[in-house]
Amino acid sequence: MDDPLKPKPVPLAAETVLWFEFLLDPHKITHHLQRPHPEPSAMELIVQFISMTPNTAQESVGTPGSDLQNLNQTPLNSGPIPGVVGGAPAPTTPNASGGVGMPHSPQRPAEKGLQLNRKQLALKILELKVATWLKWDLDALEKNLPVIMQLALLRDLCTISYGCSLSIPLPNDFDARISAAGNERAARFALTIYHRLLLRMQLIKEQALKAPRPQNTMYQTVDQLQQFLDTPTQPSIEYLQQLCASTKPFYIFHYDTFVPLRCDDLGTGQNYDVMHLITPQELRAQLHYELAQYYLYTKQYVLAREAAAACNTNLQAIPPQTTLYYCHIRPSELEGLLQACGISAEEQSLLEKFQQSLLNNYTDIVSILRLDNRRREIPLISRRQLELDIEGSISTGILKETVQLQLQVAALNVVRNIFEWGSIFGSVEYFEKYRELDCLPPLVEGLQEMLPHCTFKEQAALKHFLIDCLLHQGGQSRQLLQTVRGFGLFSSDELQDIDEQMLQAAPPVPTNSLASLSDWMCHSKISRVDVGALERQLISCTNANTVRILLVKLCATAPGKPLWAINPSWDVPQPLKTLIMAMPVSFLQDFSYVLLGKARELATRGNYIDAVSMLSVLKSENQRQEMAANVQLMCKLLTWEILHIQITQCLEEWHQKPLDLQSLGGRCKQCLGALQAGDSIVPRPDILESCAIMLLNLTEFPPLLYLDKRAGPLELPLAFAATFIEMEKMKGPKKVCRDAWELMLSMFLNVPKRGSSGVGGISSLQAFLQRIRHQSVFGLAISMIGKVHNILKDDPNHDLSCEYMQLWPTSINNPISYSLRSVCETLQWLLSEALSYYPQTISWLKMKGDLDLAIGNNESAMRCYVNALVTGTDYCTMPLQRNVADDYVIRKMIRCAANLGCHMQATVLCQFLDEIDYGIVFKNLSEKSSNFTDAMDAYYSCIWDTTLLEFIVNLHAKRGEHSRKLEAISMMGTLELNANNNEEIKRESAMVRKSRFLRALAKQYLL
Repeated sequence: MDDPLKPKPVPLAAETVLWFEFLLDPHKITHHLQRPHPEPSAMELIVQFISMTPNTAQESVGTPGSDLQNLNQTPLNSGPIPGVVGGAPAPTTPNASGGVGMPHSPQRPAEKGLQLNRKQLALKILELKVATWLKWDLDALEKNLPVIMQLALLRDLCTISYGCSLSIPLPNDFDARISAAGNERAARFALTIYHRLLLRMQLIKEQALKAPRPQNTMYQTVDQLQQFLDTPTQPSIEYLQQLCASTKPFYIFHYDTFVPLRCDDLGTGQNYDVMHLITPQELRAQLHYELAQYYLYTKQYVLAREAAAACNTNLQAIPPQTTLYYCHIRPSELEGLLQACGISAEEQSLLEKFQQSLLNNYTDIVSILRLDNRRREIPLISRRQLELDIEGSISTGILKETVQLQLQVAALNVVRNIFEWGSIFGSVEYFEKYRELDCLPPLVEGLQEMLPHCTFKEQAALKHFLIDCLLHQGGQSRQLLQTVRGFGLFSSDELQDIDEQMLQAAPPVPTNSLASLSDWMCHSKISRVDVGALERQLISCTNANTVRILLVKLCATAPGKPLWAINPSWDVPQPLKTLIMAMPVSFLQDFSYVLLGKARELATRGNYIDAVSMLSVLKSENQRQEMAANVQLMCKLLTWEILHIQITQCLEEWHQKPLDLQSLGGRCKQCLGALQAGDSIVPRPDILESCAIMLLNLTEFPPLLYLDKRAGPLELPLAFAATFIEMEKMKGPKKVCRDAWELMLSMFLNVPKRGSSGVGGISSLQAFLQRIRHQSVFGLAISMIGKVHNILKDDPNHDLSCEYMQLWPTSINNPISYSLRSVCETLQWLLSEALSYYPQTISWLKMKGDLDLAIGNNESAMRCYVNALVTGTDYCTMPLQRNVADDYVIRKMIRCAANLGCHMQATVLCQFLDEIDYGIVFKNLSEKSSNFTDAMDAYYSCIWDTTLLEFIVNLHAKRGEHSRKLEAISMMGTLELNANNNEEIKRESAMVRKSRFLRALAKQYLL
């Protein structure tokens, strides 16, 4: 009994003919091509013949008369030599091209010949015969044949025509002497096709190089294609130009020129006597057309115009009833070429005139729009864009026209808009925008021009438009009503009704005498309003020069309070505030305070560039002679403030690296050096902490060790730096200094110790961790907090693991005095912060998944595990390694999937274990999935364990699920799951299914 799941072969259609049948019956090709819809088609036949024809002759030994007889050897008693038809020798005219570069063809005692066996020659003759049936239409060949096959066809054409083996491209020193098997007329035709195709290929060069290659490339290599496309085109242009100027007759192939080989005849000559003589006009028309296209492509517009005109002239000279065998110019394409060259005799459409007017600085644009209002050929959106372009050009001075042109275009657009049903552009904008101008005459003029050409339906639309304008345009309504009376659109009753509605819609005239009083108006300048406007500008400006100008203007108003007190939000650091307040009351005091306050405000909002610019201007301002007493002190403080802002900017834009980090690190060392040297002027604690953290992120640890550990803000950075230096010294798993560990522990005390340092508390810890950027510093902090979590949690099933965790102690004194909740929240936040900067750190992803699983957030945990696996496999492009997903991680993923109700996912994950736990597998399969994304049959293609599939088949049989059982059986029947396969195939099958399953999980949890 046949297997119902085994695919059945599709039989060929009855009319389909196989390619080798044409070799057996020479007349079959003609009968086949004469069918209305041959199968295979002519193009498909060319592809098949070329595919079956090797590029070089096969080395073989045959007896005379056999199919593999080499054509270099003249058969015994065969009569004429190859290439001779009817016993007459091939023509050997000294100049075959008539003065266009065709080579000589004298007979030579020893010629290379075709070097083809009979099968190769027969296939090449058949492909050329089919191409001749298509009249060598290069447009059709270019559209239906791959580029490499076009070159193979060209190579075969030149080979047969010259009677010797040729390669494409032809060499620069091409010796095109025609052998005895070739023919002068055929060689001239082939060389013309070669140069035409060379020019045409330049137009599609980029597409040709990017086109997919056929599977069988024995007939052409990619190097030859590149060489052909890189061939200089000037010789081809000169050849075609000389051919157009030549008066020598030009012959093309006839279908009967090519004679298929017969098994009972060893003759291989072609019937070159049967060739079409075409008129010079037909030849020149086709060649000039392709030259014009090439010139247009290379932007040689003068030559393109001349060639296009010559093409059109020669085409017009051909009598109308003449059958064209060589010229394949389509009228629409010729018209497009003439239009592109600007010599078309046809009248331009309105859209073309519109585009031409745009190029000619809006010449005759008004008359074009008036005509379009009747024809409606130009898209309304283009007209709307024109109106906006004219408005912009006039406002910027590019267009030296009055606003009247803009008004006319807008009015004509309104008229056109009346008859565009569903248009979003209305007339309200026109009246509002041009209310100050005399906007009615252009609109009325456009309406009067349209009125005689309106249909009954369009007249109704016009009436609705006029009624809407009369009722809603206020002061201009009466003037418009007088004009509308002369249109003849409305009856007297309708006009009377409109007049009454206009009276009702008019606003009432006030009669109260208070409305005519004018003594309540105050024409004096209200200085308080102007001062308020200046103060608002001062608060909002972000430029130091603008601040200077506004302060000068405000000083001239004799303010009653200091100018630096305008905005209470301007906060100045205490050392600088003390220094500024010690200055005498002056413009410099206000200027310094305002710039400092605004710089700090801008830095808080993230505008670091303007903030640094303001402080730099202030630093330059304070270096004047009258500030000589305090100039050094002020400059030092301002330099530290600039450094503080730049550190903040660098930390915020860490991955962009906007500043020179090496220079920034050096300035941080200088700032901390002021504290170490014991100067009387030291930076603020915030600046010291920022510098220490910046050096920590730059892994510049030694400068931090010489600072005073008692400085509160520096305690955490110094402890971390000391830990890293000890780690470098140890080079082993020994425990490091406990300073950082004890300092970290003190942050999570339920009740902080009274004698603890000033840095204590979760808020100060988070403020420090928020400014960590280096990956190793993140790793050290995560390992410490993770170790604290493991000790306080005291649950081996939920232990966390990551790098550096072995460095820390394994126990804590009095663990009940520490807050496990604070530890979990801080670690969760820190992991999210670290992954935002380094999202592909697999150990952090798995640790975050472990933490989410420990607190019961199964979906988030599964998302982290899947992200780790996808990252570890380079987005499912590499095999899954055990260091990425060991049994510990896989079992946690199984637990998450089961908790989420995705029992089939948990089942598939069991296959990832080193030893499949069938107890868990069978338990999960017996459970009913409670998640709609966990359909059982959706993951059959991800199972590679046959025991698991057998259990699924049995389970479906018990449940009566026949269709699912058949689907599982079909999966078991695939070849890659055969039990007799070797280990390599089994590993490959498992790897493919693992990647497929990971993609499915990523689509569910990560997208």
